[in-house]
Amino acid sequence: MKRCGKCGVSFTGDLDRCPLCQAELSGKAEPSAFPRNEVRKSGAVALSVLAFVSGACLLAMLFLGRLLGLPGDIVLTVCLGLVVNYLFVRNILVHTPDFLRVVVRYFLILLAIAALWYLITRNPVVTTFVIPGICLVALVFDAVLVAVFRGTFVSGYAKYLLFDVVLGLIPLALVALGLATWDVPANVSALTASVLLLALLVFTRKQLVAEVRKLFSA
Repeated sequence: MKRCGKCGVSFTGDLDRCPLCQAELSGKAEPSAFPRNEVRKSGAVALSVLAFVSGACLLAMLFLGRLLGLPGDIVLTVCLGLVVNYLFVRNILVHTPDFLRVVVRYFLILLAIAALWYLITRNPVVTTFVIPGICLVALVFDAVLVAVFRGTFVSGYAKYLLFDVVLGLIPLALVALGLATWDVPANVSALTASVLLLALLVFTRKQLVAEVRKLFSA
C-alpha cells in the first residue's frame, strides 16, 4: 500500500501522487478495492475528441478562408462560433449528468440560432445548407442512438425524436417557399427523416405509441 509522508494517509491503487497534497507516494502499490470508473474514462475520451474536432475545424476554417479569399470578419465570426460551441459542449460533458437530453436539445438551439441568423442577414446559404445540415446531423445522431439503445432511448426521448423528424421535413418547405437556392440538401434531410420515422414505426412501435399517448394525455 502506498503512503503519503506529508499527510500520513495510505492509498490503494496505482496512484503516483497524493490526491490531497500532490506529494509523491512511497511504498508498493496494491489493487484498489473499487472498480475502475469507466464512465469517467469515457468522459475524458469524449473531451479529448471534442478538443481535437474543434481544433481541426478551426484550422480548416483558417485554411479555407485563406484559400478561398473569404472576408476576415466571416472567418473570425465562424472561429468565434467554434470556440463558443466547444466551451458550451465541454461544459455539458463535465457538469451535466443527462448528457443525451442536453445534446438533443442542443440541436434545437442550433436551429433556432440558424433561423435568427437568416432573419437578420437574409443569406440564402443559411436556408440552403446550414439548416438542412443541422437537421441531417441531428437525424443521424438520433438514428445511431436508436440503433444502440433501441426502445430505451425511444422511451426517454420520444418527443425529441418526433421533433427532429418534423424539423427534418422543414427544409422542403423552405425550398417550396423559394428561400433555398438548391433543393438537394433539403431532399436528403427529408429522406433521412422519413427513413428514421419508418424505422421507429417498424422496430420501436410499441414504445413510440406509448410515449405519444403520454404526451397527449399530459
